[in-house]
Amino acid sequence: MDNKRCFKGRCPNFSSRYSLGKEATKKMVDVDGLLARGDFTHVSTLLPCPSFNPAGEFESFKSTKSAKKLIIKALKEERTNIIGVYGMAGVGKTTLVEQVGKQAKDEKLCDKIVKVTVSQKHDLQKIQDELAEKLGMELKENNEEVRAGRLLERLKQEKKILIILDDLWDRLDLTKVGIPCKETQKGCQIIMTTRRLDRAEVVETDELHTLARKVAKECNGLPLAIVTVARALKGKGSSIWANALQELKRSSPRNIEGVDKEVYSRLELSYNYIESEEAKLCFLFCCVFSEDHNIEVGVLMRYMMAERVFKGVNNFEEAWNIIHTLVEKLKDYCLLLDSDNEGCVNMHDVVRDVAMLIASRKENGFIVKVGEELTEWPENLDECKRLSLMGTSIGMLPEPPNCPCLLTLLLQRKKGLEEVPNNFIEGMKSLVVLDISNTKISSLPPSLQYLKNLKTLCLDKCQCLDNISPLGGLEKLEVLSVRQTAIKELPIEIGQLSNLKVLDLTGSDALTMVAPNVILRLSKLEELYMGDSFNMWEVRGSSGDGSKASFDEVASLARLTVLYIYCKDVKCLSVEVPGPWEKLKKFRICVWEGEYSSSDYEKCTSINIISYPLSKWVKLLLEKSEQIDLKRVSNIVRLLDDEGVSFNSVKGLNLYYCDEMEHFINTVEESHRVPPNAFKILQRLDLIGMEKLEKICHGPLPNRFFGNLIELNIDSCRKLKNILPYDLLEGLQSLEKLEVQNCEELEEVFDYEEEIHAITTSTLSTLKEMRLLNLPKLSCIWKGAIPPSGTFHNLSQLSVVRCHSLRCLFSPVLGQCLQQLEHLHVTDCLKLEKIIWDEEVNKTRQNFPSLPPPLTFQNLRRITNRGCPRLKDVFSWNIARGLQQLEYLYVYECEEIEVIITGEELGVVDKESLLPRLETINLIALPKLKCLCCHLNRGGGGSHVFLDFPSLISIWVYACPNLKRFPVRPHNASKLEKIQGRISWFEGLEWEDEGDMSRFLPLFDPYRW
Repeated sequence: MDNKRCFKGRCPNFSSRYSLGKEATKKMVDVDGLLARGDFTHVSTLLPCPSFNPAGEFESFKSTKSAKKLIIKALKEERTNIIGVYGMAGVGKTTLVEQVGKQAKDEKLCDKIVKVTVSQKHDLQKIQDELAEKLGMELKENNEEVRAGRLLERLKQEKKILIILDDLWDRLDLTKVGIPCKETQKGCQIIMTTRRLDRAEVVETDELHTLARKVAKECNGLPLAIVTVARALKGKGSSIWANALQELKRSSPRNIEGVDKEVYSRLELSYNYIESEEAKLCFLFCCVFSEDHNIEVGVLMRYMMAERVFKGVNNFEEAWNIIHTLVEKLKDYCLLLDSDNEGCVNMHDVVRDVAMLIASRKENGFIVKVGEELTEWPENLDECKRLSLMGTSIGMLPEPPNCPCLLTLLLQRKKGLEEVPNNFIEGMKSLVVLDISNTKISSLPPSLQYLKNLKTLCLDKCQCLDNISPLGGLEKLEVLSVRQTAIKELPIEIGQLSNLKVLDLTGSDALTMVAPNVILRLSKLEELYMGDSFNMWEVRGSSGDGSKASFDEVASLARLTVLYIYCKDVKCLSVEVPGPWEKLKKFRICVWEGEYSSSDYEKCTSINIISYPLSKWVKLLLEKSEQIDLKRVSNIVRLLDDEGVSFNSVKGLNLYYCDEMEHFINTVEESHRVPPNAFKILQRLDLIGMEKLEKICHGPLPNRFFGNLIELNIDSCRKLKNILPYDLLEGLQSLEKLEVQNCEELEEVFDYEEEIHAITTSTLSTLKEMRLLNLPKLSCIWKGAIPPSGTFHNLSQLSVVRCHSLRCLFSPVLGQCLQQLEHLHVTDCLKLEKIIWDEEVNKTRQNFPSLPPPLTFQNLRRITNRGCPRLKDVFSWNIARGLQQLEYLYVYECEEIEVIITGEELGVVDKESLLPRLETINLIALPKLKCLCCHLNRGGGGSHVFLDFPSLISIWVYACPNLKRFPVRPHNASKLEKIQGRISWFEGLEWEDEGDMSRFLPLFDPYRW
């Protein structure tokens, strides 16, 4: 407007200004209209967070991969607010959480990710500034509370955000930073890394009230302390919580090597709040074992029974109930942990350190020197009650130590201990427990008989010991454990142990002689373990010469509650043997020729039926048994009808070599109707060596027959043509594992050609694992139509081995059901041509070219193909596009394979979308292999396609002479660390670019075979 002037610029141009004013007035009216119609509550958008780019390379160790999966799983749970990652310096915590963040972004678990380094001497304002910068904002205020408020409001605007707080050294109050807690922002998740056992403190939680929050605060955010204290106070009133709070405030932290000074007082508080003195002593006894030891609950019980810890308890049945109750209570307090080994528990190493310190107090009287390089006997044992020197290096025992108060002496696993001096035990008159298991002692000192108070003696795994006759003088002995020893004879002197309640000879398979009447004289015996040791019991009416113990002796033990025994003379099954059969709480009784039968159940009977009728004691045991093993049975219905065995309690049923049995259940004849309650809780069924078996079931079955069956194993049933026909379908609603092997005539596993229209429910939706081995005539896994509701929805593992008649594993429809399959193992299938017969898919796409093929195998992580000579490729690209989780690809000894992934002209291969997580490729003995991925042309030719492998770490190529071109390029596999193969192969490769070879050469590891 200033440029439009009159008179050489001296005067304004009034005409122009009038026109502009008129135009401005009109536009103001237009603007007012727009304002009236518009919505301008938001006039800008948030500045996007800087992109999250992990810097480190993720080490693909088993532990880090496992940790990564656990963190991702936790992030998927909406209730998870804070995740702690603990580990010493340099183990890769930062790289781990960065990779977690990347995966979380890829899987859309969060919209944004910000990472802030806290460091050892954290500066709150510095943390706030870094967080603000990552959020695209600036904090100019100096007041920390104001800054925190601004950050809080900013974070509340994010729908789903992940915050990584790296290198946390000390307690951090998230609210002071400005990070929302669980109650205030559910879309905010936090991962913290620390080398100090998770120093993060959650100030607000949903579950705890104000008092509980204060107790948690006194625990300084230490997870181990918080959990143990919380468990100790669970269910207590507010006054007890208040008292605990005061105790925590008054406690003076102690310096214990390897234990955080504040953890000690918190764990001690948990110990103090254990109401039962028995539970406290049980806890302390657990520290006498080595670190990470699988502590046998039964061994604990035997030690404590000997010390008369359980007041007023004189029998081991009650003691078992008490010890299980105590152990569960300690697990509830998080002072003990579950073990992978059955019948065992573990103790956290930090908890054990605290337990050892508590145990060492004068009133408790423990001295624990487990695994230490001790060369001399410890001193000052005058007041010691329990001494544990397990695994120490003391070669010679002193003569004699003064231990007048010693109750329990534990010397097992002592390196080099070959002899116990005769006078070693003279100063141990109070001793009630002596454990010298797993040592090299070859004899017992005669002075052992002077331990008049000894109640428990353990000599397990003393392989050099073959004579235990000196034990006859131990009149008060209640427990004698000689498991896995080399003793050949149970001598007459053992019969003098008139107070013996537990005799454990488990695994002493050299034992071939038990003198007559030795067992008979042990009238107070409550537990007898001889399952896999002596088995030459004589039976009334047999041709025995009376030189060995008889089965009747065992039956005469009226107090027995636990019996593990093995008898090879099956004649006893027809002999009436009165005994304590009704009183037995745990038993594993095996009467047959062959190997002793093991079991996962507490009540197991294994018998070889050679004649009927069965004796009453056998039928009684069968009725009580949770597992039943039967050999040479001709008709299972005979047991149900004529013998009156209901099978109501059986959970595991194993049939071996029942050569005359054509059907496991045959109900065609009216007389063979199955009772409705038979097998109602059966969980596992094994059919092995059934030469004439044609069908598992023949005839009508009760509703939901086998409804609780979890595992089905079939082995060496030659005449069986299929495993599960349609009439068993509706009953198998719980099946999780199926294994079929060595069935020569088997043609299909599942046969649903008949009455498929009647199936309306989901089929085999619980099946997780299937193994098909050595089935030479198997032509298909599934015969017939797939039910409308589908099948195999949760199958995660499939192994197919030596099934020579299979041409393909799955139809396209069946393949689409396998969305949870993780492991696929195919070996030595001589006629296999395809994993999935996808010709039908190709026809469909020709008719409907715009229709994308359905995704298959979306969760497959590992595939192994070995010894399949007719296989020409592993997957078409139609199938490969679904392999988003594949990590391991192994292909061995497939003579006709020319390409691993076959591309087609009907679609365009998206290189970036195929195999994004593949880490390992092994290509071994594939003489015709030309390329990894090939794009086929209409004329029959093909062109090499380089795929992107963003996660590939290693590739191994051996005996693939026609693989002339290396299957990846440097920019397609940025994480590649190792290439293994022969030097001649690598040097003869043709390269897309000469620079590729020089880049890959440092990664090449020559393989010499």
